[in-house]
Amino acid sequence: VKQGADLHSSTFDQLVANEYMEQYDIDANIARILVAYRKRRDVMVEALEVEMPEGVTFSRPEGGLFLWVTLPEGIDARKMLELALKRNLAFVPGGSFFPEKNRENTLRLNFSNMPEERIVEGVRRLAAVLKECMANAAAASVEESAVK
Repeated sequence: VKQGADLHSSTFDQLVANEYMEQYDIDANIARILVAYRKRRDVMVEALEVEMPEGVTFSRPEGGLFLWVTLPEGIDARKMLELALKRNLAFVPGGSFFPEKNRENTLRLNFSNMPEERIVEGVRRLAAVLKECMANAAAASVEESAVK
């Protein structure tokens, strides 16, 4: 059916998918991973609620594998990522996901592929990086005011 619909799927890949579905209960597997992903999502949301400073908002997704974070105005997620990477922490800056170019203070977090304890630690690191960026932005604002 897939091959007839778009002519782009590899025949071999279709055979592998078919073999999997004949040998395994895909519905049971989906039910199992839903439980794991729901728990990881809940752990991330709880960690964000505890760790994030005032002015940060985030989604509470009912599906999917990601949640969205909106940082305080003036915090650039791309610049924040540079600091985060130095601390073994990665996220996807959100600006590229929006057609308008004024959403650089957003980011996307994935909760599907890490165990709960690593999610909590990652959120702690993220909060520390954000607090550092906020302090740097406040200091730069004070310096700018003093120069004027």
